[in-house]
Amino acid sequence: MTNTHRAWRLHAHNDLRFDAVETPRPAPDGVVVRIEAGMVLSYMGKVLSGSVPYNLPPMPFVPGTNAIARVIAAGENVSHVRNGDRVFLSPHLRGDVPSPEAPQILIGLTATVTTAEALALQARWRDGVFAEIAHWPAACVTPLTRLDDRPATQLIGLAKLIVPFGGLQRSGLCGGDTIIINGATGYFGSGAVMLAVAMGAGRVVAVGRKAEALDSLREAFGPRVIPAPVSGDAAKDLATIRHASGGAADVALDLLGNAKSTSTTLSSLRALKRGGRLVIMGSAEVPLELSFREMLANDWEVVGQFMYARTAPGQLAALAAEGLLDLGKIIVTTFKLADFRQAVEAAALMQGLDLTAVVP
Repeated sequence: MTNTHRAWRLHAHNDLRFDAVETPRPAPDGVVVRIEAGMVLSYMGKVLSGSVPYNLPPMPFVPGTNAIARVIAAGENVSHVRNGDRVFLSPHLRGDVPSPEAPQILIGLTATVTTAEALALQARWRDGVFAEIAHWPAACVTPLTRLDDRPATQLIGLAKLIVPFGGLQRSGLCGGDTIIINGATGYFGSGAVMLAVAMGAGRVVAVGRKAEALDSLREAFGPRVIPAPVSGDAAKDLATIRHASGGAADVALDLLGNAKSTSTTLSSLRALKRGGRLVIMGSAEVPLELSFREMLANDWEVVGQFMYARTAPGQLAALAAEGLLDLGKIIVTTFKLADFRQAVEAAALMQGLDLTAVVP
């Protein structure tokens, strides 16, 4: 292992530098990896400029959340991976404490709350994946043992799918169920459509405003995908979603990003059967106004879901290894690590099944 490596570090907002940094040795509970492909979030440019209100790690730090990598060295307390293993890096780190409210952070991105415990966790594990080498907590490193023959530029598709996978698991989706995906043409929404088909949904109602993009999802994933183009007219949208659902749906997953209206979210809720569940993973600039009377009369559940369970990356990888998930459907555009700035610009233009990655 070399003594230094190259990494993009944010020294201040809009001050990004391609630095030579010291290559760390693994902590007892850490793993040092060589990055093969790192995913670039669509809003990474806003993170770097400070225009999103995130609790960033102490600067300078290496941004970047998910990656495919190879283990170079594992800490003395690490037993589930070893040198040479190909792994998936997840940024969702929880504090190892016996508490239902353990601190949690997204490595290389944000602390979800600013408690002393969360900030201490973030200070220790501040650096992300936009580098040649990364030091990662072992708890967030998942081996990809049955996927070693796949190119990293295909496996990085797991990074697009892991967030909606957490939402689908929380929804309780069962084989044969009808599920509504609101925001289906978005970055994570398109991944949710792909996953719902792979997980055995009988009908996947793809809700979005771009009819052509919805048709593309049906073309990509087959006749179980039913497009439901919406306009924001609540009454018409409800009728459209119900029709596409064949009457009413079992569950719904909302993945809208920075929505200026929650109209389609409410329409998706109202298209559920009695006892249906709506899982919210997106974001909106306005409140979601729920009716007590409707909620009680229909026994609906509305739940928020942040990220995914610890075991989710391994379960998602198993879907791909078993051939139930065709990662080749994801359209990956790659950039060299040195061209990271261009990758950020390209990522901002992503839609549907697009994914932007940097490859050291």
